[in-house]
Amino acid sequence: MFSLRDYQQDLVSKTFATWSNGMRKVLLQLSTGGGKTIIFAAVASKLTAEGSGVLVVAHREELITQATEKLAAVTKVQPGIIKAGYKPTDSLIQVASIQTLARRQTYPTAKLVIIDEAHHASANSYRRLLDAYPDALILGLTATPRREDGYGLRDIFDHLICSITTKELIALGHLTDYKLIAGFKYSQHKVPQKRDFTKKELEEVASDYKPSEVLKQWKNFCPGNKTVIFAVNVKHSQQIAAVFCADGITCEHLDGETPNNQRKAILDRFRSGQTQVISNCAILTEGFDCPDSSAAVIARPTSSVTLWLQMIGRILRPAPGKESATILDMTDNWFRLGRPCDNRKWSLDPVSCDPDTQGVRCCPHCHHVFKPMVPLVRTKEYFNSKTAEFVIQYEADCPNCRKSFKWVLEESSVRENDGVPVIVSSVDIEFKEVPPEVRSILLVPIIQAKKRKFRSPEKKLIFYNSTIRNWFLNCQEVNLRELLYAIELLGCPEEIFDESIEFLAYRVRNAQEWLDVTKIMSSRPDNVKKVIWTRLSHLEKDRLNKMKAEYENETKEWLSEENLSTTAEYLEACQDMEMFSCLWQIYKKPAIKAAIERLSADKRDQINQWIAQLDKASY
Repeated sequence: MFSLRDYQQDLVSKTFATWSNGMRKVLLQLSTGGGKTIIFAAVASKLTAEGSGVLVVAHREELITQATEKLAAVTKVQPGIIKAGYKPTDSLIQVASIQTLARRQTYPTAKLVIIDEAHHASANSYRRLLDAYPDALILGLTATPRREDGYGLRDIFDHLICSITTKELIALGHLTDYKLIAGFKYSQHKVPQKRDFTKKELEEVASDYKPSEVLKQWKNFCPGNKTVIFAVNVKHSQQIAAVFCADGITCEHLDGETPNNQRKAILDRFRSGQTQVISNCAILTEGFDCPDSSAAVIARPTSSVTLWLQMIGRILRPAPGKESATILDMTDNWFRLGRPCDNRKWSLDPVSCDPDTQGVRCCPHCHHVFKPMVPLVRTKEYFNSKTAEFVIQYEADCPNCRKSFKWVLEESSVRENDGVPVIVSSVDIEFKEVPPEVRSILLVPIIQAKKRKFRSPEKKLIFYNSTIRNWFLNCQEVNLRELLYAIELLGCPEEIFDESIEFLAYRVRNAQEWLDVTKIMSSRPDNVKKVIWTRLSHLEKDRLNKMKAEYENETKEWLSEENLSTTAEYLEACQDMEMFSCLWQIYKKPAIKAAIERLSADKRDQINQWIAQLDKASY
């Protein structure tokens, strides 16, 4: 029989009270090691006792395993696991990988959805998940309800419930006390103010935390301790592990690319004590429990209070014989982000991120700075009449004031921020929306014409009209909507539409062979073919139909076995382009193309090259 601590029972009671008051999506905050899993297991137990389904979602293997074990112990219901490699079950409780749910896009029936490590819940995969459960109760749990990209959690959750602090948990004996060792040589590199380091920036600071220095300070302050090391990147972590091993200390490396079976084996050896030190890159910050770990070496800087507290939290769980834990901070994280027991005010509201972050935007309405999530950005293609260029206009909703705003990127020769296109206001730009049927890549000749200078309006109009007709005639992919759009862009009179159609119809009605007709029309969109056909008289249609029938009958004769064998022999005998060109003019093209398949690979390639050259020359 399990029992809840007082603060845990208080959180369970507050959760149900909040749901009763009509707030469906609840987020619980509790420090790492405070027992979030037991809390959501207790909530799930009440739902399953009523026969209601429960879905628990996590993003890492360790979190899924822990949740499954705890739920089974508390609810007496063996959960099913929705993840690659597991067989489906019809259990009332399902524990799922968010990645698997996002990939399969099939969601089990549930009255309650629980999100572990819910500070990730702003991601698009979680948003789609919540959209699939419009009537379910939602419970998120996290130690750190904050995001570093300028998005809060207010648009995901209705209400935040905070529990007792880390300092109180230590005083009650539910977390272990700690010693913070710091004061080393800090990084000389610029520290981002309101965002975390990028991968490139971390690579640059790696030299500030040399593996040999990590080993030296570990031997000074926590020798013999079971230790978790947090490195800058994979290479840095591997180098640290190598230095420790070379000194006779059992140390293993772990990162996101470590296969699951190897990762489990490495963690099992660490838990059993076979391995004394484990060095990792971005893998043991969440979902890792090893209570008798007594030291954490922070050998990477961060500007994220979430990451900082998650790293420290790995070693604060109490264990028999463990009097305190040692936090060895080789950076100045502690100075910038505070100690684990500092009082922090958590909120669902967004906090502006560093304006120097690549890709950030500043809301023109409330001046909140955030990095728009790609799935939440809306885009439309427009034509900028001022510069005669197609541009992508972006639109996003500010997570702070909820108002939308738009921007475009300026692709200029002089760029700011190391070659990143700069943001320009779209207020003073004359925009013309590009319909979805219009492909801007086909409009290059039109744009080139638009950019030309003319001495008189008359010459400009003559050139524009000619450009439209020739473009429509020679670019077979152009559809009718694109023709109309091009006419609008150049400001040509509406009559040019009919003139362009008639220009093409004239070529069709004057074709002397069916092959000429197919060359003109075969790649045209259906709407163009239909409108051209309506422009032909009955006599012209009859003539074309007769031409087509004669061609097909003649082609059928050319495709006989005897003729194909003869054609293949002649093709094999062609020694140069001139010989093949004569054959190409005399023989039916389908017969030649069919006969090519009977040739050797080298000869077939040569013939196909000659055909490509002749086709190119004919345009």
